Amino acid sequence: MFCLFLHANEKGFSFTLEALISFSVLLLILTIPVQKEKSDLEKIYSIQKEHDLIKIWIKTKNFEEKNLKEDFKKMFPFQKGEIEIKGKKIEIKGKEGKDELKVSGFYYKNGKISEISVKVFI
Repeated sequence: MFCLFLHANEKGFSFTLEALISFSVLLLILTIPVQKEKSDLEKIYSIQKEHDLIKIWIKTKNFEEKNLKEDFKKMFPFQKGEIEIKGKKIEIKGKEGKDELKVSGFYYKNGKISEISVKVFI
């Protein structure tokens, strides 16, 4: 083992090669980049927000495109999405993720059952 010692009457410190190696390994470990993956809780939270949107739209029966887009942007301010109602697709621009989550809901109007769905790219 290599050691560097300074004389007792000189100001300084002792330093070992072993300590240098340990410190270098510690620095290497701390500088490794950590990749953040979407957690399952994040996906569950997004699905819950989609459900909430559908519940509100069905309860208020307000299916105007402008209002649907505004509500979507409030819940998902940066994500890209798609709303499908009465066979019409409404696209919302935003950041596209590698995963997509789609939730559908059904409502009864004028003697007919209709579907509304929300898709979010996270």
